Amino acid sequence: MSDRAVALVTQGEEAARELPMPVIAYFLITFTLFLVALAVTWSFRNTAYKVQAPRPTRPAEGSHEVTREGPSGSGGAHH
Repeated sequence: MSDRAVALVTQGEEAARELPMPVIAYFLITFTLFLVALAVTWSFRNTAYKVQAPRPTRPAEGSHEVTREGPSGSGGAHH
């Protein structure tokens, strides 16, 4: 090949490999997007706990808690 053709080919390859921004800019953009995604995820922490139906509390095992129905739990007579 002639010298001129080699110069055009090498010049064309260099132009095709050039990035539109410095490499650090790609890193900073990616890192910023990661932090935004992390912030969105973090903002939804404990959301499932806040929206779930309240669970009835059960007395601790071995406790002798008396309910409205009485100690036997039969309900008793209604007046």
